[in-house]
Amino acid sequence: MIDLIIALTKVLDQSAKQAISDWLEASPKRAAWHLISDYVFDDPDRHDTASFVVLLHHDSLDTILGYIQNQAPSDIKRTRDASPGLIRYLNSSVVFSFTFVLDEGDRFLASYSSIEEMIGGLEELGRIADAMSDHAGNSDPYYMQARQRFEKFSSELRHRGNAKLARQIFLVAAYAAVVLDYLDQVTDPAFASWVSDRDALLERHDGVVWDVAAFLFYLMKGRRTPTVEATVTRLSVPEIMHIRPEKEGPNYLDPLIRMPDYLAAAASDMNLQTLDQSKSKLADISASCFAGSANHVLCTVTWTGMGFFVRRLRLVRDPLSPDRKCKPGFPPVRGRT
Repeated sequence: MIDLIIALTKVLDQSAKQAISDWLEASPKRAAWHLISDYVFDDPDRHDTASFVVLLHHDSLDTILGYIQNQAPSDIKRTRDASPGLIRYLNSSVVFSFTFVLDEGDRFLASYSSIEEMIGGLEELGRIADAMSDHAGNSDPYYMQARQRFEKFSSELRHRGNAKLARQIFLVAAYAAVVLDYLDQVTDPAFASWVSDRDALLERHDGVVWDVAAFLFYLMKGRRTPTVEATVTRLSVPEIMHIRPEKEGPNYLDPLIRMPDYLAAAASDMNLQTLDQSKSKLADISASCFAGSANHVLCTVTWTGMGFFVRRLRLVRDPLSPDRKCKPGFPPVRGRT
């Protein structure tokens, strides 16, 4: 997915990096952040979509969870209207979001990423894990543990792998790596904890999506800050933590996931040509967040068969629309590989 990362960063460097910096400039350096994700995949009536919300750890976790639970007791699917309180929180100074919509027409990138190519990518990540372990003096067991998960994932792909799920893992990992890289550049975080809902992406292959994302991020950061040896060295900051949801029963962190849930639901439902939405509650989210606040980045990703074509959509509220419809704002920023 390096091609996708290049295409995304090309567009976001032009159109979003300054917005991220401006929005988060008052945030403390060396702070702790949450990277909260939610996805819409395999719904024939919606676009495949991944949303990531970066949230400053600005209060105790219990206080943050309690506020969201009070404002939005259920996810957007189970409510009649979008919560104004949660929308205000999504638009607040401690939040920035990235939402990626895959304009698929290629059986989920089947012609781009074959099983053999994914296995090759995992082998390369394993070599990076070896290099990082060596530079760490073999003192951090994580690198070798990740390498073992890469090898196990490769073996499963060779024998009975679910190619579509594997592509989803690589796709989400690439998105997450890009988000982590911008967060790192702008806020210099000390900690980044990735929070996600229960999902096959996490439950299958021993959560290897977290490892793929982390090592893609290490690769990106290593290229931004090259060492004397011109290789990836031990990158201990930010410390990346992966928070696994409970396998059964209520998910303690479920209120956090309502933040990207709102954005993923709205973006996946949007007609990308007309910007129409099927439900007024989703139109409210799009108008209030994607069009109404500068801290939300919405991108579409298309695999052309020759490369990735990425657009950042800039929306504004249509003042003449009685149903809060959005309309295109500035010309979209485009990039391709």
